[in-house]
Amino acid sequence: MPSCLLRLPVVPEPRRHLISEQPRVLHRISEPDVNLSLWQRTPLASVAHEVASLRVTDLPDIRCRTSSATFDEDIGALLNGQSLDPQTYSAWLADLRRLADLFFAVCAGRDVTARLETTDDDGCRRFHVDRTHLRLLCTYRGRGTEWLTNEQVDRNAQGSGAPNKRIVRFGQPSRFKPFWVGILKGDAYPGNAGRGLVHRSPPIAGSGQTRVLFCLDC
Repeated sequence: MPSCLLRLPVVPEPRRHLISEQPRVLHRISEPDVNLSLWQRTPLASVAHEVASLRVTDLPDIRCRTSSATFDEDIGALLNGQSLDPQTYSAWLADLRRLADLFFAVCAGRDVTARLETTDDDGCRRFHVDRTHLRLLCTYRGRGTEWLTNEQVDRNAQGSGAPNKRIVRFGQPSRFKPFWVGILKGDAYPGNAGRGLVHRSPPIAGSGQTRVLFCLDC
């Protein structure tokens, strides 16, 4: 190549977002060009009834390491630690177990951290990328996680610490609805550096809403 010609920087290929009403879509997060697998499922009345009783102070961002073999015991211990009776939340716990099994299946034996949170605050206000391999999110009550399509994101602005108004090129963010389940690919996933899903916690401060969130990281 002649020395006078400049080498253009390599621009990472955009990632795909897979959205379906079937749970099997979650397994496709392992495909190389996918950074979001979203299962748009119908709310479960029995679970919604149980989580409706949770107060904003009940689960102040509690978390633990867990595994397929110990998940039920670990989550029960988290509730007991907050003076909540696991038997009161039997339908919810069964659903958490179902989602955990789906997540364990795509984590390839990696260590997993479980997190439960009730909050009336905004959480992560700035659009960001997780430094994890994979993250499962399900909001059982209140507003769900907001996320940006590849076309909406200015990744240079996001990576440099710029505010949201510079990160979002146009339009409004998409949002998970209650009970939807998403697995997000982070920047630590092999081959995904600089391509993780850009997202944030929904703004709810001052709205009077209580958000109930379940999260799994690996």
